[in-house]
Amino acid sequence: MLRNRLFHAKAASDVAPATGLATGYARLIQRGSRGAALAASWTRIILVRMTQPGVQVGFDSFIGPGCTIRCAPRGTMVIRRTVLIRDVQLEAADGALLTLDTAYLAAHCVVVARQRVAVGAGSLLAEMSVVRDQDHVVGPGVPGMAMLFSATPVTLGRNVWIGAKATVLRGVTIGDDAVVGAGAVVTRDVPPGARVGGVPAVPLGTSRPDAAPADERDDVPAAAVPATAAAPAVLPAPRSAVQPISAARAGSATASQPDS
Repeated sequence: MLRNRLFHAKAASDVAPATGLATGYARLIQRGSRGAALAASWTRIILVRMTQPGVQVGFDSFIGPGCTIRCAPRGTMVIRRTVLIRDVQLEAADGALLTLDTAYLAAHCVVVARQRVAVGAGSLLAEMSVVRDQDHVVGPGVPGMAMLFSATPVTLGRNVWIGAKATVLRGVTIGDDAVVGAGAVVTRDVPPGARVGGVPAVPLGTSRPDAAPADERDDVPAAAVPATAAAPAVLPAPRSAVQPISAARAGSATASQPDS
């Protein structure tokens, strides 16, 4: 038994330095990968600032690979402390203002401003979500190739979460702490703290626990929730349309029957 203990202790002492060395290499590789990603992002930021004069973006933001940023000569785009993961498309037309403040845009997001689009601090746009402040003008005598647009500003408040593949259309204001479900199409304003979903989006509840009903909250003890009146275990039998025969009438009816 003593020999087994000594063997296991020696084996542990032999493996420990190798494990620590492997962990050190792993951390070094992670730091190197993070540093390479930041260096590539800084290169993209410099390129954007050189080729897009209307874009204001600092090195406190992150621009991932494949992102497309287009700003017209008379447009303005302000990107503050924002993360663009990859393949994100941002566009600002002439005279338009696009503002991203401490936001997170996942892969393949599209944000287009022809008048004004503002994304508040702490907001998150999941993959393939779309935010546009313009619609195409269609109708009799208007060819599709005319490329006529109707634009109305779009505003996303603070801590707004836009689900994957959701679309926010022109003229919509989404309040703080609101949640838009995946695949929804938002055509109307969303109150602060609301949850919406569907096509078109409709209210589904609230994202604020203090505004939810007591029976739907996790921070309210069960004893504090008023009990509802329970249904009776046995329902009363319905009154029959035929009245029962009284005892006297029953006796007379029996006496009048002939003997067999």
